[in-house]
Order: sequence, then C-alpha cells, then structure tokens
Amino acid sequence: MFRVLKRIVLLLCVFIAVAAVALYALYFRRTPLPAPVSHARVAPVISTIPGISACWVETAKTFSIFPFGSTAGTVLVRHPAGDLLIDTGSSRHYDQEISVYPFATWLKLKALAGQLKPKVPLPDLLRRIGEDPAKLRWAILSHAHLDHAGGLMDLPPLPVLLTREELQFAFNPIVQNRGYVIAVHTQKFPPVAAPTLRFEPTPYETFDESADLYKDGSVVVVPLRGHTPGSVGIFVNLSPTRRLFYVGDAVDDERGFEERVGKSLILRDSDNNMVLANRVVGRLSELHEKVPGLAIIPAHGRSAYKKFFPGGSLTCVSGQQPR
Repeated sequence: MFRVLKRIVLLLCVFIAVAAVALYALYFRRTPLPAPVSHARVAPVISTIPGISACWVETAKTFSIFPFGSTAGTVLVRHPAGDLLIDTGSSRHYDQEISVYPFATWLKLKALAGQLKPKVPLPDLLRRIGEDPAKLRWAILSHAHLDHAGGLMDLPPLPVLLTREELQFAFNPIVQNRGYVIAVHTQKFPPVAAPTLRFEPTPYETFDESADLYKDGSVVVVPLRGHTPGSVGIFVNLSPTRRLFYVGDAVDDERGFEERVGKSLILRDSDNNMVLANRVVGRLSELHEKVPGLAIIPAHGRSAYKKFFPGGSLTCVSGQQPR
C-alpha cells in the first residue's frame, strides 16, 4: 500500500513539474523586443470636462487571485454628449457560437477565450451601475475578435465604430473560418463600404493619426495596427492627471509595455501581422516611459484595471476625484 501511495505522489509531482514547465514556456517566457526608433511626442492639452467618468464593467475573469489574472468586459465612458462602450466582451451564447467549428478550432476557442465567457449578460451589469443599455450612443471595438465584439449580441442595436481596415478583416471568410471573428457578430457591424471610424493626420502623443470622438479631447482614438489590421487604442482623458489608454490586445498584460516583450507563445498566432504587432509593443513601451502617469490598460490585463479602478468592477472614476 505504501509503495502505491509513494508511486502516486511521485507521478503527481512529475505532472505538476511538467505542467509548470509547460505554463512557463507557453505563457510566461517572452523574448524582449529591440528598442523602437524614438518617436516625437505631441503632448495634448487636456481640460477637465464636468460630467465625464469611466466605469469598469467586468463580465468574466480567470486566476483572479494571482497578479497574472485575466479579465474581459467593457469600459463605459459616461459623457454629457452620450455614453460610449469600449469593447463588449464575449456573447452569453459563446458556447453555441463556437460549436459549429471543427474540433481543433473549437478546442482552442474553448480553452482560451472560452474561459472568459460572461456569467451575467452585459446589459444586466450595465443596469447595476445605473446605465440604460438602450440609451448608449456608441460602442467602439479595439478590434473585431469574438471576445471583444460578442457582447454586442446581447445589447440593443447601437452604432459600432470600426475602421475600413477592420471591417475588411472581419468580413473575410478566411478569418471567420479560423474562428477569430464570428460571422453572426458582423451583423452588428457597419458595412465595409461605410466605415464609422476614420483617422485624421493629426498627431497625438506618439501617434501620427488620431480621431477625437467628442471633439473636446476627452476620448481620442489612435491606430494600433498589427494584432488585427484595424486595431485601435482609445485614450480616455478624465482630467490632465487622470488618463487611461485602452490598448485592446496589443499586449497580453502590463509586462508587454513595461518589459517590451511580445505575445506569449500560446497567443502569438492571434497576431495578424507579427512585425507590425511588435512595433506597436515598442511604441507602447516608449509611451510608458515618456508619460509614466498614463494608465495603459490591456483588454485582458486585470492588474491594470485594478490600479485604475481601485474599487473594482462596477465602479467608476471621474476627473473630479482626488488621486
């Protein structure tokens, strides 16, 4: 009996060791990228506009007790001219949506983004913080992947802001067949011929193009092409000293821009163009060094959200609050 128990313990230890090595190789081990070519910064003039706030609405989380815990959901921007959702997380029908794929694709989608499917539909969470989903002005997607666009399926119809590049990507049958974009989600998108987000050649921070959504400097969008052809980042300026920069999946987590490292091995194939994606990582790292007070928030980086929203999910911050 003792020998059997000893063998079981030994096998368990071997399994744990192999799992730890695999986790390190697939997720934690990342190669530092070369230093980027320095880019001039155009510092914006920011004023505090009364009535603006940002709220974190988390629809799902994994490994939440660890620093590397992951999250999904949306950032709600409350604005006197109409409220904005930044990304929407996954659909509550995620399992049904991916059930049509071949087994290998289904398994990957189930094992990765499937861990972040919502337990409570996004509209219900919005109502908990006093937001009427039917009165939202816009939704903007950092990119069209299923775990960022899926929540649109649970919301009332509303305008969705996407560039022509991202729409062409999203409507591409090859992209849909690989499971990155769900065909039914595109029914919520504008037509390819009528993009709803366009950039002007107006430099902003370290970016050469930008789009000022409200025309008051409170929400400014910049291109982050690489993870997908039309990926974008969204600056939300609550005050001159309280600012966040939502960067979607340009980096996995804070390590991406703090240590200038690319995607983990397990997520590397999600980048549409790895060369461009790595350049974006370098740009974010440079911006982090030049503007250390700016909160860069990766879509799934839970630790970054917790720093900017110390009250946790379903709480809001404004420019009037002391830091």
